[in-house]
Parts: sequence; structure tokens; C-alpha cells
Amino acid sequence: MEENAFLEAAESGDMIDVKQRLQHGEDVDTSDEHNRTALMKAAKHGHLNVVQVLLEHGADVNIRDNRGTNALYWASNNGHDEIVQLLVQHHSDVSVVDNRGWSAKDQASVKHHDHIVHVLEDAGA
Repeated sequence: MEENAFLEAAESGDMIDVKQRLQHGEDVDTSDEHNRTALMKAAKHGHLNVVQVLLEHGADVNIRDNRGTNALYWASNNGHDEIVQLLVQHHSDVSVVDNRGWSAKDQASVKHHDHIVHVLEDAGA
């Protein structure tokens, strides 16, 4: 299925494949059965260049998956500072909480990603 190939390319950090699929009309906000988008998958795995390409193509930073998490949450959880900063610059909602009531800031704090906690606090979290 083409959607899965696009999501897999984003998750694996294959920027060339992501760009080609977008140029051929792939919906930048395509999601899987858990409502996880390419942006979430790239953010989770620390693929800054893919995140940048997806944002340049208009990816929605505030889509939430079935657990209530967004790309910012995944980047914060996994300690990807530059991606967190980029998502904040693109107006990612820092107040979003998942289905358990946890925010991106909570996740960063628990994982001891102190720099991310400060970035999120500066953004209003």
C-alpha cells in the first residue's frame, strides 16, 4: 500500500523517498491505523531533515494520534531537541495532553531531557 511506503520512508529517515512521494502527490498528513502521521514517525525517530521537508510541505503539527499524542510529544519523549524547537517554531500546541493526561513537557521531564523541558516552558507549557 502506498500510504504505508510513505510512512515507512518517513520513519526510516529516507528523505529522498519522502520528497519523491510528496512530489508525486502523496498527502503529507497521511496516517496509519493509529492515526500516526509521517511527521510523528519522523519526529519520534529523530529525522530532522525529514521533519523539515514535511513541514515545508504543510504537515499539520497538531494532528493527534489515537493515544492523543502529537509530533511534539514524540520528539520530546525521545530527546530530539532540534525537532522540538522546530515544531515549537511551527506553532505546535505545547498544551496537548495524551489520553493519560501527560504532556510533551511531562514526558521530557520524566526522561530527564532538561533542555527540552526549558524549551517547552519558554513556549508556554
